[in-house]
Amino acid sequence: MTTLTRAILRRTLLAVQILLLIPIGWFMFHVMMPRAFTSKKAEVLPLQLSTGPFQTSYYPAKFHKGVLVVATGDGGWSGQWEEPVAMHASTVGYAVGGFDCRRFADTRTFNQAQLSEAFNAVVAAIRKRANLPADCPVWFTGWSTGAEWSIAAAASPDRDKHLVGVLPAAPGDRSRYGISKSDLLGLEPTGPDTFALADLAPALHGVRVVMFAGELDPLDDTHWVASIDAATPHKIVEIPGVPHDMDGAGERFLSEFDMAIQWMLDTPVLENAR
Repeated sequence: MTTLTRAILRRTLLAVQILLLIPIGWFMFHVMMPRAFTSKKAEVLPLQLSTGPFQTSYYPAKFHKGVLVVATGDGGWSGQWEEPVAMHASTVGYAVGGFDCRRFADTRTFNQAQLSEAFNAVVAAIRKRANLPADCPVWFTGWSTGAEWSIAAAASPDRDKHLVGVLPAAPGDRSRYGISKSDLLGLEPTGPDTFALADLAPALHGVRVVMFAGELDPLDDTHWVASIDAATPHKIVEIPGVPHDMDGAGERFLSEFDMAIQWMLDTPVLENAR
């Protein structure tokens, strides 16, 4: 090998290493560091929970069809998915409460009951702030980690009794009551504080379930939906040509989201057909 060839090879390897480090560095910054996004449209409402103080972001609507809780991915509230969904939902008539999963996990330890308590507290705070009746309909949604946690909250025996349905976007098959460094690196959650969505699925009886899957998403899992009992209205909506974030909660996703909520309102739960 000539000196010139060795020099070219070294430069080529260096260029490859740099190209590999750029996405790795971006990934580490994106998921390991809390996001600094702050909504300019939301009002912050304080919450008092048994696990300590928390907060929800309130997005008002000119007319109200009900309350929608939007739970975040493991990076916290961002303009990538959460803000577009919250803004769209408020525009079409839902009083929205934002639930920051990263902030919640960074400030406490908790279990399913305490997670359900937090979701219910968001509903109560939004219902009060929007001056909505106690029996107004409620929906939970979330992206990635937030999708998994919204399922866990909906599967709790203490869920809000007016919960109509849950709309998880891109959940995995397992999750954790918390967020660890290994979770942020994309490793499958293991240990006593974790749960499989399939194990929670039977407890979703009484609500409706619509899961959104991205056609190009290697992270989500749809197999758990088969564990939902036949009496619980449920379906999977695949969004064509989109990755994990549904193209930044793009137009096609939001259109399907609106249709999913209407489908839930039109579809009765078969209470005695378990």
